[in-house]
Amino acid sequence: MPLRRWTRDARLTFAMRNPLGGFSRVPAAPALTLRDLWPGDPLVGERLVRNQSLFEGVVRNLQHLQWDNPAWPEAYRRWLQGFTWLRDLRELGAESARIKARSMVATWIGQPASERPITDPSVTGARLAAWLSYYEFFAAAADDNFRQNLMAALIMEARSIMALMPEGARGWRALTALKGLLAVAVAIPDHPEFLSRYLKLIDQEIDQQFLADGSHITRCPEDQFQAVRELAEMLSILQTARLPLPSRLMEVADRAAPALRAMRHGDGGLMLFNGSRERDSQLIEQVLNRASRGRVVAASQPESGYIRLTSGRTMLFADASGPAPAGYDSTAHAGMLSFEFSSGRQRIIVNCGSSTQRGWAEALRVPAAHSVLEMGSLSPITRNQSGAITHRPTVTRAQASQDGAHWLHMTHDGYKPQGGGVYSRQLYLGKDGQTLRGAEALEGTESRDFCVRFHLHPDITVEEIEHGFLLYTQEESWLFQANVAAYLEDSVYLGSGERVDSLQIVLCPPEAPEPPEERAAEGEEEALETEAHGADHAAAHAQGDTYPEDHAAYSADHAHTASEQDASYGQPNAATEHEAYQPENGGYAEQDASAAYPDHAYAHTDMQGYVQESEAYAAAPQHSEEDAFSPLLHDAPPADSMPYQAASTTGLSHTDQSEHATQETPSMAEALFAGQDAAVDHAPQTEGPTEHETSAQASESAASSKPAGTAPSPPAMRPVRWALTLMTE
Repeated sequence: MPLRRWTRDARLTFAMRNPLGGFSRVPAAPALTLRDLWPGDPLVGERLVRNQSLFEGVVRNLQHLQWDNPAWPEAYRRWLQGFTWLRDLRELGAESARIKARSMVATWIGQPASERPITDPSVTGARLAAWLSYYEFFAAAADDNFRQNLMAALIMEARSIMALMPEGARGWRALTALKGLLAVAVAIPDHPEFLSRYLKLIDQEIDQQFLADGSHITRCPEDQFQAVRELAEMLSILQTARLPLPSRLMEVADRAAPALRAMRHGDGGLMLFNGSRERDSQLIEQVLNRASRGRVVAASQPESGYIRLTSGRTMLFADASGPAPAGYDSTAHAGMLSFEFSSGRQRIIVNCGSSTQRGWAEALRVPAAHSVLEMGSLSPITRNQSGAITHRPTVTRAQASQDGAHWLHMTHDGYKPQGGGVYSRQLYLGKDGQTLRGAEALEGTESRDFCVRFHLHPDITVEEIEHGFLLYTQEESWLFQANVAAYLEDSVYLGSGERVDSLQIVLCPPEAPEPPEERAAEGEEEALETEAHGADHAAAHAQGDTYPEDHAAYSADHAHTASEQDASYGQPNAATEHEAYQPENGGYAEQDASAAYPDHAYAHTDMQGYVQESEAYAAAPQHSEEDAFSPLLHDAPPADSMPYQAASTTGLSHTDQSEHATQETPSMAEALFAGQDAAVDHAPQTEGPTEHETSAQASESAASSKPAGTAPSPPAMRPVRWALTLMTE
């Protein structure tokens, strides 16, 4: 433990000596008057005049000399002791507001130095900056005694920041502490130790907090916003004092501001990951304009792991990285691989947000509060009693873009140590922004104790139809469909800070397919029944013997044969279920058959991205019940799914059942995902035909070649597939 921590109390006692009456010179007024950059709320100011506080929708009565209470939420305690509410009184502007501000400041500085709650330097820094920013409002016309005591309090509490930093605060709050130290340094230049200490600590904090791409180390968009705001205020103070701007400070502001811009939805608010809120869009814009003159949006954020995809009017944000490092993970949520989706200024698919209220704060950390797969009672991250994360999943991501279309493949192994396998999510965003498709899979487990949640923004109106859900915004309607059973459930949304009721779409796992051996045994029994009951009954029975897992969500409406069901999906007749969206369906380009999904057999594509076996696709029966599925099942392959001339296609395994098939170049997403799978050691270990052949003859041959007594391999689980399609007239 550093020596500074052992001597903390002694340093604080020394720092809080009252300079009045001593050898230190206390000026009568600040040498420089600062100006707060941000607007206040007059409604909050009016409440304060009435001796009440309004914070995050909760009204509390103010008590004389009461600045702390164990029952208060930490966020409220910080707000009250930080005096940032002075801007709300200033916004109100009445004489009663001026008197109230002066009386509350007098109450604080009238406390004995030993009784003031000053152990948190970030709260102290916010308080000092607020006092100096609104000095003209509440103190300029006060008596000399008040102003002398105020200046003495500024010196004492600035010394307390020097005594407690850098160990006293972490993250963006450390920047708040240094901002207060800088404010006192420029207001009282007779104490040069304040400025020298600030210049020594600021570079250290910048190096610790900001990653190479400009994002904050906590991976929390809220922290990104707060950190950029603190940087903007520091730059304003230095410019007001006409002091040289530290090069490191200017450089990090130019990197952090574009990163913050990349975290905004079309409505101007923040994406909701790892403890963030929407925030007021106008305030975010003011912060960005103060922090950097440019209006650049970060093209990528490889260090933070956030993925931002834009196409047409739509935006998609995905969390493709693990929790923040130890010491900066206090806001980390178990929402790895979750995503948010918006069109224009309307959010459609969201995460539930965050809260400072006890109970809600922890409830919103779990996977169920995110648009992601949830596996029973398991959690992909674990914490100890102190709140530190003890188990961190490994997260992988691969991304490709072509002609405005985007492919994204993400995995994490958070459930694997608990027997839950590896979670894989694949997303495709069409080049026009009118199609979003996904495939969810759990690899390496037989458990079906999971569901996939899609939380909807409260402004979204939902209509349940026969083959999916229609999601209505004020300007558009979107069709949500899936290949499994889907349900509509209640949800909550706290993105704006207050709880609002909303809805969520929940997808259930597919039914378990029969093992091959049992299916073969059933086939023999059916053959005996055929001999016993006649050829007519056998033919009728074969006509209705379809795989239930291929149409579990809508089996009641479709009585096609297995061939027709596969044709409606654009698949070969005997293809297995572990298959991403094929290019002819407007979804994913092909992927590594032996790595990502071992039991998957790819239809061969020609140079235009069309499936050679498209005769079955074209011949799919068109019934009225299937018309609602046309955006999902029967759309033509998009132009952005054309094959990609990859330099290396090692590890790809295509199985084509056509007699005259020729091998073609894999698509962009296929080559990319194959490389990703090879990197995580999922590449096949043997050459030649795989053990998951798609034809019935190959399956029988593989089964007959197994040694006697060999345990049958568990049936593969097909992925949960879904699509969100813009409905046009």
